[in-house]
Amino acid sequence: MGETGERRTVPPTQLVHLMSEYLKLGTHRQTFLPAPAASDPVLRGFIIVAGGFGLLGVICLTVGAIGGGIATALVALIPAALALWRRRQNRRNRTARLDLFDFGMTVYRSGEQVQGFRWDTAHVFQQVIAFQSSTPTEYTMEMTGPGGARAVFDDVLFAEGQEWGKAIQSAITGTQLPGAVTAIDAGETVHFGDIALHLDSLTFRGNTFPWEKIQLIDARSGLVRIKVDGHWHSLVPVAAIPNFYIFNELAERLRVTPFD
Repeated sequence: MGETGERRTVPPTQLVHLMSEYLKLGTHRQTFLPAPAASDPVLRGFIIVAGGFGLLGVICLTVGAIGGGIATALVALIPAALALWRRRQNRRNRTARLDLFDFGMTVYRSGEQVQGFRWDTAHVFQQVIAFQSSTPTEYTMEMTGPGGARAVFDDVLFAEGQEWGKAIQSAITGTQLPGAVTAIDAGETVHFGDIALHLDSLTFRGNTFPWEKIQLIDARSGLVRIKVDGHWHSLVPVAAIPNFYIFNELAERLRVTPFD
């Protein structure tokens, strides 16, 4: 604080640099900035609804339905107010940025601390997982890491979601999968939330399912299910599994070809 009582503002670029140095994230690879406000489907929805009620109100007034016109106009104020609120939120996020490095990433939003994550220790939760290449994917992610680091972001906030979404998942999977395979092969148990994978079985909340009895593992409905001796057992939503792609790869390997 100076004599004028004003706080010195540190540029976001410097904050990101300091975090990357602290976590030893390596060489900077790419920066993703906020998506244009026009691409926000929520904002567009509020504007369309407000415009529709406004037009209906004008029509009511034109045909002499004064009461109906006033009532419709008042209703139109609700989505209009929500649109203004959403626009302010978008403006607040103009300085947001997502940066990818060799060994991790950082997320910054205006008025918040920079959150940093390393590929070798981060957990990523993705709300929707596409199981067919032709299926559009929504990239809404929650990242967590050691020391309470946490960030939630999506492809409405940051542009080019398909690019950064795939890059994040690929980096975490490629970095952590070999260690998970080694742990399983050594007889250790690897945990994915409420699900635990072991060389001989899958465990879920105290229930143990030997691999030789698991016929299928399915998650296309957004819910992880396993078929055991002809009967389906629902486990947890895909979004509740940290590092889902690592879990899926390990589980399929163990189910089809148990580790030696």
